[in-house]
Amino acid sequence: MNSLSNKKDNVELLDLPDELILTVVKMGDFQISFLCSIIDVGNRRLEQLTFDQCRRIDLVVDYIEAKESSLLRKRLYSDIMPRIYDQIQSLTINIHHVASIQKFLERNYNGILPNLIHLRIRLCVKHSKSGIRYRLGSRRMCFLELWEQPLFTIVAHCFFLPEFSIGEHLTKLCRSSVVRSVRSLEVDDCCSLINSFRKGERYFTDVPRLTHIRLSLLDFYQCVNLLLELGPQLHSLVITLGRCVSFNSDLRSDLEAISCPKLKQVKMTIYENFDEYETCFSLLRCLSSVEYLTLLLAIGKNGVEPNHFIDELVLEKSMLRYMYHLRQFKFHIRSILKYASHHMMNEIHESFLRQQPFNCVYDYFKNNYGQCQIYSIPFVGTRLDFISNRFPLFDGTFSSVTTLLIFDDVLPFENSFFQRLAQALPRLKTLEIRNELGQQQKAMAANMNTDRIHFPHLTVLILYVIHMDYAEQFLCQIHHSSLVELAINKEILLAIIEQNHPQARDNCSRIGSLLTSKPSYEIIDKIEEFFPVAEYFKHIKE
Repeated sequence: MNSLSNKKDNVELLDLPDELILTVVKMGDFQISFLCSIIDVGNRRLEQLTFDQCRRIDLVVDYIEAKESSLLRKRLYSDIMPRIYDQIQSLTINIHHVASIQKFLERNYNGILPNLIHLRIRLCVKHSKSGIRYRLGSRRMCFLELWEQPLFTIVAHCFFLPEFSIGEHLTKLCRSSVVRSVRSLEVDDCCSLINSFRKGERYFTDVPRLTHIRLSLLDFYQCVNLLLELGPQLHSLVITLGRCVSFNSDLRSDLEAISCPKLKQVKMTIYENFDEYETCFSLLRCLSSVEYLTLLLAIGKNGVEPNHFIDELVLEKSMLRYMYHLRQFKFHIRSILKYASHHMMNEIHESFLRQQPFNCVYDYFKNNYGQCQIYSIPFVGTRLDFISNRFPLFDGTFSSVTTLLIFDDVLPFENSFFQRLAQALPRLKTLEIRNELGQQQKAMAANMNTDRIHFPHLTVLILYVIHMDYAEQFLCQIHHSSLVELAINKEILLAIIEQNHPQARDNCSRIGSLLTSKPSYEIIDKIEEFFPVAEYFKHIKE
């Protein structure tokens, strides 16, 4: 529809009967560029037909730094919003535009969209040149000191936006009259925006109709506070938590005060390893009305607690027996244990008594740590951490995975592994490799056709704890069309730069963010020459 400025296309569209034009305009959410193009046509009939159907509006500008962005926003407030503000039922907006939209509504319409039911906030944390969304966020590598903790990932699943003021704008929006009529509020996953709330503070001022929430919070306490405030009216909750906390007496009294009689659907994600799983299960015990439950958890951070893997016996005792109305339970739970014995695998399989498809994968590493991943089938997550050569990654179960951390201290990852990986995970966006073992079939792989290895959606590549072979393969032998963030070992990066391989230079020419394992100020000139558009993130000591 962006071709409406073309005269021939305009004539063909305007020649259609009203019914067909209405079919066209109902096919998807309206965008700013589309609505502006309708005005530019200059046909009153087409304008009327279109603006009369403005129920679902998508006002997201993907390229937030684009030159046309300011012009589109100006047209939005001068020509479009005055004609549709009282019709909008579903609104999707860019987080960067929250303040301006709220200000416009307060000045002109008492801060109200009278028929707004569904509100979605898109983060749009994207590279200004490529438009591809960042994954590491502003929490970039603040956990580098945790590399040495076995089976601990540094790929944050919940991070903060670079600008604190943006989070403040969302906070103000949640307490404004704009959301008074909203029933469903969604904020893009994996970004903790509401980080200023403390116990006793309200998330929302007046939202009597709000029944469905999807957002990310900094920690477990904020989730409890949210339920204390809105629990009686919620029907569904999709929550991502940055971290869990230790159980204490104050938390116990807060949990006892939670009442969610209408809450039927819950999805909780905590993929940053935590020890106190009982805290999480204590909250779920309070949600006895829930019928559909999805849990995505990573349990065990220091390898001391818990002292057992999580299986259904633990789940049944700690949580499930209290959820009397539960009809469907989907899960992916990864637990870590130090000095785990091999016979635990059979024990875990035997513990699953529920009549539902599931799988259990146990892996033991040379670093004396073991891990167990239990998951319902079909797989409901989008992330896998610490996947070895022994994990059944290629059985067709994990095609939805977008974030992957592969780790092995027993065997290297060979070229054939990555060929199968590219086919098995077509949606992969973030890949971290941890393997310091050199490839044994490197000479054979050099004679093979590497064109079959292609990750079309890979945007983030992390190569900190690796053998040089993996950097050479991914930077010098594979073309990456979407890669915008690279985190890499300093010494290996220097070696790659010295090689000056054409494919590596081509890949690195598009990198937007570069992080190194150690301060690299002494080679900054070489970095800037090899990464012409990249922003190099300095370490504290720099």
